Amino acid sequence: MGVLDLRLGYEKNRFPITKFGNDKNVMKIEVLTTGDELMSGLTQDGNFQWAGENLTSLGFDVAYHTTVGDDLLILKSAFNTAKSRADAVIVTGGLGPTPDDLTIEAASDFFNVGLELSQASLDMMAERFRKINREVSETNMKQVYLPQGCKVLLNKWGTAPGFSYEIENTIFFFLPGVPKEFRAMMEEYIIPELKKRNPQMKKSCMRLVKTFGLPESEVAQKLEGVEREHVKLGYRAHSREIHLRVSTFADSSSEAQLLMDEFLTDIHALLGQYVFTTEGKMLEEVVGELLKQNNMTLATAESCTGGLLSHRITNIPGSTSYFLEGVVSYSNEAKVKILGVPMELIEAHGAVSAPVVEAMAKGVRHLSGSDLGIGISGVAGPGGGTIEKPVGIVYIGLDSKTKGTLSRKFQFHGTREEIKLVSVLKALDMIRQSLLNNV
Repeated sequence: MGVLDLRLGYEKNRFPITKFGNDKNVMKIEVLTTGDELMSGLTQDGNFQWAGENLTSLGFDVAYHTTVGDDLLILKSAFNTAKSRADAVIVTGGLGPTPDDLTIEAASDFFNVGLELSQASLDMMAERFRKINREVSETNMKQVYLPQGCKVLLNKWGTAPGFSYEIENTIFFFLPGVPKEFRAMMEEYIIPELKKRNPQMKKSCMRLVKTFGLPESEVAQKLEGVEREHVKLGYRAHSREIHLRVSTFADSSSEAQLLMDEFLTDIHALLGQYVFTTEGKMLEEVVGELLKQNNMTLATAESCTGGLLSHRITNIPGSTSYFLEGVVSYSNEAKVKILGVPMELIEAHGAVSAPVVEAMAKGVRHLSGSDLGIGISGVAGPGGGTIEKPVGIVYIGLDSKTKGTLSRKFQFHGTREEIKLVSVLKALDMIRQSLLNNV
């Protein structure tokens, strides 16, 4: 088996969208995120990523995204620009109690209305504080004075209420910047309102397809020509996996589902076993399901990955039914003492070698009594490499009670953490492939 070179690809923050026509019936949406922490790069703009992906998957046209700092004049200018080009504007952030939270004041000035107390919001805040033995302070009162004439969006998940305000042909929604609150209020209030305002919007179906083992360019090459009408396909490189977000659109939910089923069949035909899920599951979750389906158990022996593989496996609820034991045999002595790897084997081939990982896999399987055992040894770096065994070289061995032992050699690239991560993903994929192929 040759050496596999998986170079680190760059991380994309959101799926690029493949448009399928300029439907005038679809609302144009602008997402406006605010905060100096976003402008400085101290905080990632996760709210836009979440909103963009979810709104697009539902069939809305997220046409614009703007990020501005905490400045009154800049906020008002951004509101004015958004009003000129979008049917709906979703503003997030700046609704808190501190002096730099200026969104309410900016909205009041922009809509040319005063502020008035939202008694319902105050009552909800007071009740929330009562449960934790706090009283509403004068500072917190700032959050419950909202623009006159707005529609209040009560916040069941935090202290800052949201609100909406319609001006001319544009509806503005203002939501807190706290991700948990923002997402909950989007699902509770905003998405249903957008659907109601866009009755001609087609029904949609969305799936997250995950692949492992091919770079993004090869995935795209294999899928060349798969595009079709009423289907959107986006790519994202994520932690050495390539994710495909597939959205289908039709006049009815059943038609959208039928389109999805047909499209996923084509993806499977073109990518084969590189696809490990069409339901957005994690690789370790898929491996666990396969182990349960085959009524098989697993044990792990890790050196360079330091227990990361067993950590990923045991993060899945119910893993106790198939995961028996994990050994971190970091030193040569541990490999010999715990796993029974012969010292002469290590001396002859080195700890990072095919014979040693095969012996580690066999040793941990016998030690635990499992059906499968897997062993990992490598050079994670940044030091410790040689000409013969450079940084990033990793051997993975798999031992099966019924099918014997195999091993593979890989050459990975990246930081120490990245090499450990891709080694674990590769080990999980070897287990997955073995279970799929009854190895």
